[in-house]
Amino acid sequence: MKFTRATSWLLPAAFVLTAAVYWLGLKGPFLFDDGYALAPISEWYRGERIWQEVFGDGSLLLARPLAMLSFMLTTWLGGPDSFSFKLGNLVVHLLCGLLVWRIGRQAFSLDQRLARHSELLAALLTVFWLLHPLHVSTVLYSVQRMAQLSTLFTLAAVLLYLGARRDLDAGTTRAAWAKLFVALPLMVFAGLMSKQNAAVAPLLCLACELGYFRGWRTQRGTLSVFYGLFLLLPAVGACLVLALYPQKVLGGYAEWDFTLGQRLLTQPRALMDYVGMLLFPRGPRMGLYTDDFAISSSLTSPATTWMAIVALIGISVGAIALRKRAPSLFVGWFFFLGAHVVESTFLPIEMYYEHRNYLPSVGLLIGLLGCVALVPANPPFNVLTPKQIGTLAATGFALVLTVATFGRVLVWQSLDGILVQALRFHPNSLRANFDAADVASARGDYGTHEVLIRRLMESQDPRSRQMARFELVAGNCRKGAGDNRLVLEDAVVEAKRLQRITVFDTYAVTRLSNASRKPTCGDVDRAAIAGYLREVVDAAAAQPESATPKWFFRNLLSQMYASVGQWPEAAHQAELAWKASGDKKIGVFLARAYVHSGQLEDAREVLAIAETQIRPDDVQGQSAVAAVRKLIDERSPEPSPKAHPGSA
Repeated sequence: MKFTRATSWLLPAAFVLTAAVYWLGLKGPFLFDDGYALAPISEWYRGERIWQEVFGDGSLLLARPLAMLSFMLTTWLGGPDSFSFKLGNLVVHLLCGLLVWRIGRQAFSLDQRLARHSELLAALLTVFWLLHPLHVSTVLYSVQRMAQLSTLFTLAAVLLYLGARRDLDAGTTRAAWAKLFVALPLMVFAGLMSKQNAAVAPLLCLACELGYFRGWRTQRGTLSVFYGLFLLLPAVGACLVLALYPQKVLGGYAEWDFTLGQRLLTQPRALMDYVGMLLFPRGPRMGLYTDDFAISSSLTSPATTWMAIVALIGISVGAIALRKRAPSLFVGWFFFLGAHVVESTFLPIEMYYEHRNYLPSVGLLIGLLGCVALVPANPPFNVLTPKQIGTLAATGFALVLTVATFGRVLVWQSLDGILVQALRFHPNSLRANFDAADVASARGDYGTHEVLIRRLMESQDPRSRQMARFELVAGNCRKGAGDNRLVLEDAVVEAKRLQRITVFDTYAVTRLSNASRKPTCGDVDRAAIAGYLREVVDAAAAQPESATPKWFFRNLLSQMYASVGQWPEAAHQAELAWKASGDKKIGVFLARAYVHSGQLEDAREVLAIAETQIRPDDVQGQSAVAAVRKLIDERSPEPSPKAHPGSA
């Protein structure tokens, strides 16, 4: 069979098979950040928000407006249920697959040793990428539309670059400039409006340039302008921001239990783990519950830290050495590394997530197929021909990927299935245990809830123990029993050792706050719980009040105090949160707390400031301001009547 005939059915079959396999999981549940991120969309759909409010009040870049717009379109067309969101993700996945195929055709045709087989290799690249099980947690995780759209536009930018370079070499400069300086920047901008990691696009173009093209000197002028504008200038700007305002970039480390140094030591292990999952997929170990990924505290703790660093350096050196013989291997490897620059280097974000490989996996698979260039034409054995070996290897790999993806999709049909697998392969995952306990509690199975949480309380990780204490009390509140006072006293003692509030704490404390609304919480009430939690947050005295988890914690605490009528303490906590965050909603609540505490002038002052931050078309915000203003008027003393001019 000729290669061209093979690709004529292989590519359509890959798209149909991908759609068929993923279709089985489209009715799966919303997960993790879906509720928080998509809540404004649901409120807009119900008519509770105007469309402008969906995009928030932050910067254009952080708002990710293009992704939010796509969610609005999804909801308008198919409603707010999970099926419509996941179907939209599947459509974007297939579109990305189309771009992967087109990039593969261009890339392999530029590799002299592989050009003859470029059509087949591009088709195989597309099959491997579309059906890789690592992507299930991106396609079937609704909010990851953001990562998908960012990938879509980044791939489009790389494709434009490859086309522009061909135009430059062919002498069609005008077409090349249109692609390089108009179309490509527009694609990058669209990607940034979906998620910030589209910023790596020029770096991926550089990997292609160094691997596939040899005409840098003849095209020096155009390429110097391109890389100067879109790579060097942004890099210098980022370095200046890091040097002049390090707190803006690195301040987020105050929200985590790891340092910059520990993150830099851990990420090589994460990258090598990603490589392993991409080349040797282990479906059951994949998933969202990867918060149990060990943090490296030194080169030897764990021992795989230095091994991962050596492996990354070794592969990189090897790829450079083989650049001329196997340019696709070089391009693919540095495409993989370059695509990880935003999320797998120094930024203070979570250590490990599978969806971070949605774009980088394109590069690693190009590199894998690029290794074909290293296979000798006449191998020293005569059992199988190189073509037969390649056919068996490609077929076997595609079959393994398809079966693994099918299995993962079946698991993702229900939250129960996801949690059962997560607890089996990630038993130390804080999130997996919490979510499983939450499901048990919702069903009234408080025994299972307590077993899961008490197991966490035996963890070697002090943060896990602390969160387990909060959740144990929350569970006791739900069932209306329990010796909670001793548990909360232990939490205060632990807090004095930890001296930090993290993003994980806010999750657990929010659950405790909601559960404590019930009148029966064993031997404590909501006011007593608030008192213990105040001691917990005050124990983090060395942590800046501006750390998001800390002011979020204080804001939550202020709401708890308000609900039990302790308005002066509510005002104190809200004041600390307001000064640290400047959040308009906290400002409005602080004004209300001041009113109830008899501080009317303070209430007027804070309300005036908060009101300037609320847009005229923000219906909810304006309504909240009006309610507090009315309360101020009601509590203000009536002006004493003026004496009548004719009275004695």
